[in-house]
Amino acid sequence: MHFLKVGLLFSASTLSKLLAGLIVVKIIAVYIGASGLGRLGQFMSLTSMVAIMAGGGITTGVVKYVAEFKDNGQELKEYLAAASLVTILASLLLGAVLILLAPVISEWLLKTSAYADVIRVLAVAQFSIACTNLLMGLVNGHKRVNAFAIINTLGVAIGAAGVAIGCTFYGIKGAMYGLIWMPACPILLLLPWYRLGLQFEWRWLLPVWDRGKVRKFMGFSLMLLVTVFSMQMAQIVIRYIIEARNSWVEVGYWQAVTRISEAYLQFITVVLANYYLPRLAELRQRSEIKKEVNLVYKYAMPVLVLMGSLVFFCRDWIILLLFSREFLPMKEFFTWQLVGDAFKVAAYIGAYVAVARAKTVIYITAEIYQAGMLVSLCYFLVGKYGAVGATYAYCINYILYFVIVQLVLRTYLHKADNV
Repeated sequence: MHFLKVGLLFSASTLSKLLAGLIVVKIIAVYIGASGLGRLGQFMSLTSMVAIMAGGGITTGVVKYVAEFKDNGQELKEYLAAASLVTILASLLLGAVLILLAPVISEWLLKTSAYADVIRVLAVAQFSIACTNLLMGLVNGHKRVNAFAIINTLGVAIGAAGVAIGCTFYGIKGAMYGLIWMPACPILLLLPWYRLGLQFEWRWLLPVWDRGKVRKFMGFSLMLLVTVFSMQMAQIVIRYIIEARNSWVEVGYWQAVTRISEAYLQFITVVLANYYLPRLAELRQRSEIKKEVNLVYKYAMPVLVLMGSLVFFCRDWIILLLFSREFLPMKEFFTWQLVGDAFKVAAYIGAYVAVARAKTVIYITAEIYQAGMLVSLCYFLVGKYGAVGATYAYCINYILYFVIVQLVLRTYLHKADNV
């Protein structure tokens, strides 16, 4: 029952995020069209990569160690000091790379250097994103569900307004600036909340070198870095595969259906990341972990199947509501995309055990496998079936991944209770 209660709270904040995101997509579709959405997808991948990497990508590690040591003040202080150091150093490095390589990145992603200035703005904004990632990790680690919901809801609303204004008045470049604003603006809400709501002592975040703890956080950085340069790069490559064999319009159709998947899956993934992961981090016995995993499967999968079915049967209405009649040909993309979504979440429920137990090698191997297999399947299936072949590849990839995760998970959970 606690899982459902937490799920409802997270779902409430996610609903606002979903609605804001759908409004943004609608505006982009109307003002830029399918071809523009396809091109903008490349920049969306870049902002997603930067948002994850900002501050070293240690948010998951912060959640884990705050949840684990929240009742041990001294140990918690040491982990937060190390996390702050990693955040600062990683942000400086990432900002320098983006500024120096801005023309090259713009040319590579969008086949023009005209957006180099946008990438430089992203380089500066990622410092704010890094602070947001660190502080939200603290919120989640302390299981401040109400605070998370309020901050997330207001932050998304403010961010979405920025995207809508930018896209409406300044076209694709304005949309890009808005996409930078979205992950950066929640810091405006987090800073006063920490001072007034949590009454947090900021000196705990003074950076301190602790070799052992920094190495632990760098393990999470490595996991996130692999995720970014595997799945996000895979999406960039897939767009080029579709564009080379079809056009940017078909890329726009594929981008649109993946955005729909990401939108409705947030109701499940936000609970997994912000309740399920800290819960797994707290558990010590494999028997307890097995019980928790089975519980999440019991509640999450029926909800996921129901949502996927609603999306499928309402797909015509969803396309017209979220996009325009120009996007109606994307109806054929839904079937195997939605089946793939179900297997993807089912696999991730099991794979989160590796994250919670900090099994870095297993996690990295899994991420590289997912991305490599997805791109390989797309290369052959898009060439044979057109752009819709990308959804075939997505479905096959996550069926195979689910099978592998279950085999590894069963092996781990059937060992003796000694985590």
